[in-house]
Amino acid sequence: WNATWIPSGSTWLYNLGEIAGWQINVKSPDPAVISTFSWKAVFDTFSNAFATGNITLPISCVEGNTILTIKQVQDGADSGGDFTLTIKESIDLVSEADKKRIQNRRVAQELASWIDVSRRPPKFNVDDWAGIVRQRILSSVPGAGALDVDPNESDADGVVALVLFGFISVVVLGISFQFFTMPELVGGTGSIPSRCDDAEILEFGSGYLSECFGLFGDPTL
Repeated sequence: WNATWIPSGSTWLYNLGEIAGWQINVKSPDPAVISTFSWKAVFDTFSNAFATGNITLPISCVEGNTILTIKQVQDGADSGGDFTLTIKESIDLVSEADKKRIQNRRVAQELASWIDVSRRPPKFNVDDWAGIVRQRILSSVPGAGALDVDPNESDADGVVALVLFGFISVVVLGISFQFFTMPELVGGTGSIPSRCDDAEILEFGSGYLSECFGLFGDPTL
């Protein structure tokens, strides 16, 4: 058998692909390869999606075997006896984790989350089970901590991210400046009339209010 699901961090990508009408292809990450982040890969993915209408997105996949055994318990009577039911299950990625072969933190974290939810024995303590899963699946995987992030594929990606952040900051600052200097906020034409230069100041609390300005800063009110 095999089980597949959309990784929690990729749900928005699937929603975007459906909205855009793209053909979504899925690919399971290689558990033996350390996951890295690359701005170039992000750009290539979306540029290819816009150009061809196809986008490849990650999918989590688990494969395993389950053996169900039914045995009849003989009690010496001719009518037969009770039956015993045993279930034995093996999961391929768990075996790989036991051998410390899983290096991809995304694969390990998705696997741990799936086992924590779908394979917890009945009446088993939640915290105890989570500790067992964490020790068995995540302990040997590099960067699998809760606050860890994927390393950049190349040092140039860090520079690109810094430049992109700076560009976005400048754009946001420019939009904010234009918003706060709108005539509706500043009052009238956006400048203070000369007749307000000598207006009386009314002090109150720790601030002040000029008599020159009325409601919403309009000197005509």
